[in-house]
Amino acid sequence: MPKILITAALPYANGPLHLGHIRSTYLPADTFARYQRLRGRDAIYICASDEHGTPIVAAAEKAKTTPQEFVDAYHEKDKEEFERLGFSFDIFHRTSSEENKLMAQHFFNRLKQNGHIYTKEVEAPFCPNCKRFLPDRFVVGTCPHCGAQGIYSDYCENCGKALHIGELKEPKCITCKSTPSAKRSKHYFLRLSAFSERLADWLKVNKNLQPEVTNYVANWVKQGLIDWDISRDMNWGVPVPGEKGMVFYVWFDAPIGYVSSTVAWSKAKGARWEDYWKGDSTKIYHFIGKDIIYHHYLFWPAMLMGIDDGFRLPDFIPTRGYLNLEGRKFSKSKNWFVSLGDFLAEFPPDYLRYYETAITGYDVQDADFYWKDFQQKINNELVANVGNFIHRTLILLRKSCDGKIPELKNPDEKDAELLDSLVKARDSVAGKMEKIELRSALEEILALSAELNKYLSAKEPWKEKSREKVGNCLCISTRGVTTLAILLEPFLPFTSRRIFDMLEVDRGLLRWENIGVELLKPGTAIGEAKPLFAKVSDEKVAELEDKLKKQA
Repeated sequence: MPKILITAALPYANGPLHLGHIRSTYLPADTFARYQRLRGRDAIYICASDEHGTPIVAAAEKAKTTPQEFVDAYHEKDKEEFERLGFSFDIFHRTSSEENKLMAQHFFNRLKQNGHIYTKEVEAPFCPNCKRFLPDRFVVGTCPHCGAQGIYSDYCENCGKALHIGELKEPKCITCKSTPSAKRSKHYFLRLSAFSERLADWLKVNKNLQPEVTNYVANWVKQGLIDWDISRDMNWGVPVPGEKGMVFYVWFDAPIGYVSSTVAWSKAKGARWEDYWKGDSTKIYHFIGKDIIYHHYLFWPAMLMGIDDGFRLPDFIPTRGYLNLEGRKFSKSKNWFVSLGDFLAEFPPDYLRYYETAITGYDVQDADFYWKDFQQKINNELVANVGNFIHRTLILLRKSCDGKIPELKNPDEKDAELLDSLVKARDSVAGKMEKIELRSALEEILALSAELNKYLSAKEPWKEKSREKVGNCLCISTRGVTTLAILLEPFLPFTSRRIFDMLEVDRGLLRWENIGVELLKPGTAIGEAKPLFAKVSDEKVAELEDKLKKQA
């Protein structure tokens, strides 16, 4: 099997994470990485804080601190909350690291050497009041393509177009609100237009990419790609070699952060980072949200093509849509959001992992987080289906078999069918996971849990007189419990481990190959049975809905 490199779009270190950040990127990438590891594959999950760019500088100025101190605080906060959610990064690195500085400059030098970078004087916005150039997020105005107002000068969140210096209409300085003047400045450009044909061919040939996205991107290529300004007049960022007061545009060094983070990981592990990035013995997955399609389907592949240094182009770029909150867009400025910290103060992390997976298909459609829908899914699916079967089985084991695993003797037709269902579920879920259809895979697991509940109810071991039949039912049901624990590990890692701990099974047996296998020998005593999940009450939902309305 090839090595597998999994990345999640780098979280921007300029504010607290909220529920909307998790859905499209970090959670599906973690679920997929956990599945690959369960299969025993050589898979690494790479991420880092994205710490450069004008939003960081602007936010640091507002907070009256330095950009470095500002990103230090959010890097640690994000890392802590990701750990609480069970995200299994092999490394959570930083784009302000020495590794990223060196790798970004290596990319630049190679691209320049290969003739893909040139300099050009541009009329950059300059604020005479603030006495400085105004890169990107220091300028707001009207999008020249769709007319959206209040957007920044590098990217329109409304139509998804990347913008270039001088394109923004009615520009204003964010600091003093005055209209900037144009002042000439030398900038470095990547010849993105020269890669149009190669990018178009790659979009056609790579059948792993989502058609709904590639069709969208192919239209951009047909319309003609514009060379990309990759430098900025400022001091915070990766310095452009040989220049003073000039750094790389944040979207030049941010995707390079995937590579440099792998380099940092390899140093600690004594591995070769090139084995995960170069040649035919690796598969590369970039999990992103639809807001950064342009950067990952055009800019990044062009950089990898242009550097001509053996780098493999992405094999998969799983792309998902936004998460809204109670029918409205998440907005920190309007206080319409639920932070990760607030959620985790109320509920176990697996509740969020479950719900956001359950409402997220493998597409770019947006979804909505509703507290009432969250309550219904937790109560009706986790509690009443999965939790109910597992708790009933373990309680019956204690009552009917003194808490010891019975021996399977002369199983009847229904017993055999159920055992066969465990293996079929393993293969069916694996098929969905390989295609990154995570919601569908979770639905398969719920269907198996429902079948197990039905089997237990039909067998009625609490009424059965035959000890052999009771033993068979509970032996097979317990095997169903361990099967569910393994199948659920990528989705609900904390729950999965709790199940193994209650059964007093070695966690080292949490492997895909053990689905449907007898992990508990006859006579083995299980631990104390405790409910896995608690219902979300109507009172709690009302409280959280009211809190959201009051803070907005």
